[in-house]
Amino acid sequence: MKKLNLLIILVALLLSKAAAFSQAGVSSGISYASFSYDNSGTKYNGDGAVIQLDGQLANSISFSASISDGKFDNQVLSNNEGSITYNVYPNIGVYVMSSQIKVATVNDATTSLGFSYNINSPLLGLKAFVGSFTDNYGKFYTYGTNIDLGVAKGTSLIVSYKTEDRKQKATTMDARFVYDLSSNLGLNLGYKSTETKDANGSAVVLKGNTTYAGIVYRF
Repeated sequence: MKKLNLLIILVALLLSKAAAFSQAGVSSGISYASFSYDNSGTKYNGDGAVIQLDGQLANSISFSASISDGKFDNQVLSNNEGSITYNVYPNIGVYVMSSQIKVATVNDATTSLGFSYNINSPLLGLKAFVGSFTDNYGKFYTYGTNIDLGVAKGTSLIVSYKTEDRKQKATTMDARFVYDLSSNLGLNLGYKSTETKDANGSAVVLKGNTTYAGIVYRF
């Protein structure tokens, strides 16, 4: 949890400097969310909110953060992710990512450091990343991809996939559709699924999904 808080603080500090960059662009979104999870056979359903921040503060620095918080009958859901990329070359960057998930008896927080490969064009944004957890560097790994497709003028589809390969193997898939209502405001629709397995990678410990809808504002 402390590792994730440190990353969120770092993102907040970067955001506070956004005005210093003339090329800065930040997208912020807030959405109503519906959660449905199964933790070792016990089902949880509830609602809450998803907050997202994405942006590029300079040609070489980009960031992304997603904060999901909800409430079940007697449980709290917290599923948060954040990353910062510093491009040392036009397509190659140093990638720092932190994630945390808490549902009932599942409470796992990780921070990883690695590299990313980026492709950016008017119709396609692609980032592939691989890193190792800082507490067991070189032993456990995380890897995945983020794809941003310009489906049509004024619309985009963002798909991400991530696997954390450690004692509890966790896989996350997130798909978002953004429809521009104006140059600054957009409609945000999304679906996120999460699955964690036991140390042997066989029995599913936690499995669930989040469906959300809200708005995105760009400034």
